[in-house]
This record gives sequence, structure tokens and C-alpha cells, in this order.
Amino acid sequence: MGEWPAVERKVIDGFLRFSPTHARYVGDHRFDGVVGDLSRTAIRARVAEIDRDLSTIGAVMGLDPGQAIDRRALVAQLEAARFELTELRLPFREPMFYAGPSELDVSFYVKRPYAPLEDRFAALRRHLLGYGGFLEAARDNLEAVLPRPNLEIAIEAVDGQVAYLDGEVRAAAAGHAETLKAIEVASTQLRDFGVGLQARVATADDAYALGTDHFLRLLDLREFVQLDVPALERMVRADIDRNRAAAEAAAEQIAPGAGVQGAVTRLEDHHPSATSIIADVTAMLGRLRAFLVERDVVSLPSDGRCLVQPTPSYAAYISAAMDSAGPLETVATDSYYWVTVPRADWDAAKSEEWLRYMNYATMEGTSIHEAYPGHYVQGLFERQATSPTRQLFWTYSTGEGFAHYVEEMMLEIGYSADPMQLLAQRLEALLRDCRFLVALGLHCQGMAMADAIDLFKSVGYMTELPATREATRGAWDPMYLNYTLGKLLILELRKDLQRRPGFTLKAFHDAFLGCGAMPIPLIRELIG
Repeated sequence: MGEWPAVERKVIDGFLRFSPTHARYVGDHRFDGVVGDLSRTAIRARVAEIDRDLSTIGAVMGLDPGQAIDRRALVAQLEAARFELTELRLPFREPMFYAGPSELDVSFYVKRPYAPLEDRFAALRRHLLGYGGFLEAARDNLEAVLPRPNLEIAIEAVDGQVAYLDGEVRAAAAGHAETLKAIEVASTQLRDFGVGLQARVATADDAYALGTDHFLRLLDLREFVQLDVPALERMVRADIDRNRAAAEAAAEQIAPGAGVQGAVTRLEDHHPSATSIIADVTAMLGRLRAFLVERDVVSLPSDGRCLVQPTPSYAAYISAAMDSAGPLETVATDSYYWVTVPRADWDAAKSEEWLRYMNYATMEGTSIHEAYPGHYVQGLFERQATSPTRQLFWTYSTGEGFAHYVEEMMLEIGYSADPMQLLAQRLEALLRDCRFLVALGLHCQGMAMADAIDLFKSVGYMTELPATREATRGAWDPMYLNYTLGKLLILELRKDLQRRPGFTLKAFHDAFLGCGAMPIPLIRELIG
């Protein structure tokens, strides 16, 4: 039994060496200033290391029941990583492997004061010096013909990172000549890489589908879900029927006879201003936290702070998101709730369109998802997880599934009876239902992208631009069905446990979150 912690630690260190950005995300600063090596040689070496780790893990004897579940979760992480590198060939066919949340991210050195500024700037300079080799590996690895939607979002992500370097990072480094010079060099390299990606658009194709076998294998490895496509589709269509009926009922209360679209117009009329939005969302978080305490919904393991801030430019394609301090962070433990505000260069019409989208009812639901009792509270529990495996890996269906589940749960227990809030919540649920259907459609059923866009418009009540963005996301994020899938698995688990004497919602939430970021079927074994 004593052998397991050392083996677990060694295997996890292999993940962190291959992806130093993963280490920085979780608050392990041993790898500051290091850029991961994604050359073909390094990828082959990583696959060989995974094979050795799988053999080593399998040989460990005498595990207690909790450690046995940790071993299964860690084996799944290794097998999924191997599958993505070899079978899915992500380093060779997926430009977001490099342009998405990746080794290009230098925000860690700027946003949290975990060390003296000079130390962080020294690490930043070392990191920026590593851009050249990383981008060269990307150019060498990526196939000549890439999937068009994946390529287009990668170009947008690279442009955002250039804007971040030239904007916030340069401003933070004002007066530090050596750091400014490193920023300039890295920005030029990244801009050139973006130009190279742009040149590939002319030859891009639509071959983004994983295929049914690969899609279901990835779902099994990552989420421990073993269902076929018809069963998955039945799940989501039942959820669509439920959410559509509730949306139509709420809409009738808001705008009798005008339908959902008419009610949405009324909902969007109630929105913040560009100057009030940060303060307004901060006030929302205060109300949400007070409700959790008053109604005893879930424990809050820490008095840590969740700070509302404008979204940095490299993530400006999102509306709002939580950037939680990593579970291993010991000094700078504040978390940031990013909210995208209208930019100074937007005209009045564009700003108004954005603010209507960020209306109060929608932002209340988003704040439940991102902060209380969603991702921010998840992060507080992860800091106290009982093993590194439960603490340091993200499971899509558990993380996003719980955050989506609490959007409905909070209204269910009385946080708000406002029909606008009810409509906003059901519209968000329908959006996630559309992601589920589109993921199945694009990757398993031959759905055309135009049909995916139409589905978001007809079922999700979205306009052309956001429907297009949501549909194209499905090409490079095939597992975005996990918002709804995770929610439904959690509701099923809760229903089963409610039959037991002494069940309380708080005890359920605490037990679920106390398992860390484990796949939901493993959480069922731990608490069921």
C-alpha cells in the first residue's frame, strides 16, 4: 500500500513534464519558464513513457478501495492521452492543440503575485524564448491539409494571444527593457505563425469528424461512459422536450402570445451598462454566496475571494469564465471571474448588442455556473481533495456537468421565481442540448455544418452569429456534449441517493465535490 503514493506522484510528474502549462494551471511552479517539447521525437518518447507507466501502475499491489479507484482514474488519464496522441493524432491534425490553452499561455506570470515580480518576469522571459522551438514543432507536425473550422478558430486564438502580449503583458512589463524585448521577439514569432496558419485556409477541408468508433472510445476513456449513439441521442432528446416546455411556459408569463423569441427580447431589455457590468456582477456573487449559506446548499471550504475582472484579450472570444487558482497554489490563491465588457473601439450599436446578450437574467445564470455554487466552489473543494489524482486532473462531464446541474438546482430550491430567470436558465440548457446533438451529428452521423448551425437556431433560439460559433466549436471540441451528459448523470445519481434515509442536498453536494474531478461513474462508486 505504501508503494502507491510514490508511483502516483511519478506518473503525474510525467504529465507535468510533457505539459508544463498543466503544471502552472494547477499551481506547481517547478516548471515556470519551461515550454513543453512537442517535437515528433518528444511525442514518441511520451507515448513510450505512458506504456511504461501503465505497466508500473498495473503491478502495484495491496491498494485500499480508494486507491484502487484512483488507479483506475489515473490509468484512464494515461490511456486517453495515448489515444489522443496516437489514434486521434491531435498533434498532427488539430491546430488548436497548439493555439488553444497551450504552452503559449504566459498569463500565469502576470495575473497572480505568487512570487516577487522580478522572479516572475525572469520566468516569463525564459518562457517567451521557448516560443520559437514550440512554434517550429507545430509547423513541422501539422499536416498540409487541416479541418477548416478548427483552423479558423486556431487563427482567432493566435490573434488573441498576440493582442494579449502586445497589450496587457507589455503594459505589465513597462520599464523592464529586457522583458519588453523578449515580448517583442515572441510577438513577432507568434504573428508569423498566425500568418502561416492563415495561408493554409485555402487548402483546408471539412474532415473534422472523429467517426463513431473514435468518438465513443474517447467518451469511454475520458468519462467512463459506455453508451452507444442511439442511447445518447435518446437522453438528450428527452432533455430537449423538458427544457422546451419549461421555456415556453416561462415565455408565456413574460410576453403572452409572443412566443420564446418575443420573451427573449423583453429579457434582453434588462441589461447592465458598460460602466456598471463589473460592479453588477460583483453584487450578483454576493447574493449567490449569501443564499448558499442561508439555505445550507453546500459547504464553502474557504473564505477565499472570487474577484470579478474584465476578460483579458487572449480570451475575449468568451462572454464570461472562471479562472480559479490552482489547487497547489499556496500564495496567490484568489480566483478571477472574467466578464467580457464592450471594448473601447466598438461602436454604440455593437456595444448595445453585446450588453443585451449579457443581460441580467443570463448573467445571473452564468454566475451560478461559473462561481457560486459552480466552478469557483468546485475549485475550493479540489484544494482539499484526498489524492493528487483527484486533485490535478479535469474531467469534462464532472466539471461542466456539475456547473450546469447547479444552474437548474438553484432555481429548483427557490433562488428565484422570476420568469425571466427561468427562461434564461432553460435557454442555456437548450444551448447545451444542442451541443450534445451537434457533437453526435458532426462526429458520428454525417451532419453537415449548415445543419448544425440551423439546429442551434431552431432548438436553441440563437441568431446566426452565435449559432455559427457554437456549431463550429463542435468540430474541434467533440466532447462538448458533456455539459448536458454530466448534468443528466448527476441528476440520476442524486435521484438514486434521495431514496436513502437522511438524504440532504448539502450532504450530496459535499460528497460529490469531495471526490474531486473524478469521472461521475467512479464518484457513484465512492459515494453511492
